[in-house]
Amino acid sequence: MFKFQLRNECYNSVISLVFNLTMHYSDTYQIIKKLKNKQIATELKQSLKDLEKDVNTPNFVDFIKKPQQGVQKDILALRREYDMRQLDTVILGIVRINQRIDKLKTLYPADSESLKKIAEVLDGIRSAAAIQKKKEDDAPDSPFYKDSEFYRLAKQHATHYLPFCQSNDPFKGTDFKGYCWGHTHHYGRLVSKGLLHELSEASNKTLYRDAKRNWTITDILFRRIGWYLRVSLEQQIRQAIWNALKDLDDQSTFNFNFFIDTWGFHSTSLRMVGNSIEYYENNYGVVKFATREAAVNFLATYLLSQAERYRGKVSVITVYKLPYSNKPEQDLFQDLDIAALEKNTEVLEDEVTHPEQLRHAIEALEDYIDVLRKQGAMKGRIKANELAYLCEELKSLPPEQVNKRVEGILANKEHSLMLNRGTGLYLFKTNFKSHSTTETLLQNIVEAAATQNVLQLT
Repeated sequence: MFKFQLRNECYNSVISLVFNLTMHYSDTYQIIKKLKNKQIATELKQSLKDLEKDVNTPNFVDFIKKPQQGVQKDILALRREYDMRQLDTVILGIVRINQRIDKLKTLYPADSESLKKIAEVLDGIRSAAAIQKKKEDDAPDSPFYKDSEFYRLAKQHATHYLPFCQSNDPFKGTDFKGYCWGHTHHYGRLVSKGLLHELSEASNKTLYRDAKRNWTITDILFRRIGWYLRVSLEQQIRQAIWNALKDLDDQSTFNFNFFIDTWGFHSTSLRMVGNSIEYYENNYGVVKFATREAAVNFLATYLLSQAERYRGKVSVITVYKLPYSNKPEQDLFQDLDIAALEKNTEVLEDEVTHPEQLRHAIEALEDYIDVLRKQGAMKGRIKANELAYLCEELKSLPPEQVNKRVEGILANKEHSLMLNRGTGLYLFKTNFKSHSTTETLLQNIVEAAATQNVLQLT
């Protein structure tokens, strides 16, 4: 067993098939099976399930959709309010259940030992919830509920954000070290069932089981997308993420893992939503990106910031395909205006005007977007989405910045706009200078912008 020591409860420290977690709310269901009196077994099981339901009703999405009274709260303030309500519900609910167990121990001495064990597990869960509640009460300016680095980067690169932190799990035990692998699989399952709005910090039996199970041989042999072992530098991280995203289609949900040498492995998830990208980080939340380029910029910066935070470096990135189908039409942020992020866009003092040659080159790229959309192929649809955002950006930039922006894309052969560069026959016909239509159109833009720069200098 390979084990890595962690100093933060939100990180999963074990990369073996054995996971040292020993206490969870769902453990009570296993002990209930040992009760001799089936009537009280049924009663207790129902009480435990009712508490789980109470904790998750309403779910967070429905909670923030409710009209607010009085002073309007932002999504982070609502997240805090919801989390504290969940913790309070568990604390009070367990007190009531354990009071009932005390009576049952007297009435049914033959089951007293098993009942005692159930009460002990529940006391541990209640204690963990109380500790978490006090921690948050003592720190009203907790970064997670204010302005975390993740949130700051989301405002820079993403279009939407829904906060989430597995540390606030009301059903964790006092030995909690993170259930990230379980949360990633839980996310994938909810997506496949069309139930993503039920995503909860409160872990359940299946999630906990998956957290203990961790990687399987099937994952390693049949679901692997890529292992990237040289990713300590920013450019290597970006290249690895671009390489992984080229295999992300609208039917798949990815398990995106990274290893920081001073902390350990952490499991997160990626999927397509329409033409956009959604990223689920169970320590911070769900974010949505308009383009793959925005997702890469966010992920690379985020991974580097995490490495800096823990005074280490990103050593490994591994990507697997989760064994659940994606439903790309399922948009967690639909009709959720409170989760939309405002962009701080730079306003240019002078109106941008492009020379005729550059304007025509950008228009030619826009015309190609229509061609890709009419073809209907998924990869073409992805590329059309990227190009649409790029064209709008280019039209807002002066020629010299257009040149720099497009040259940067052309220099990155892993960029989604640089993929599908033609068949082997086409490569041969072009003297091994294969260009896709997109690449040719982008080069035309560079040439037109460069010509304008030369004219300005002469």
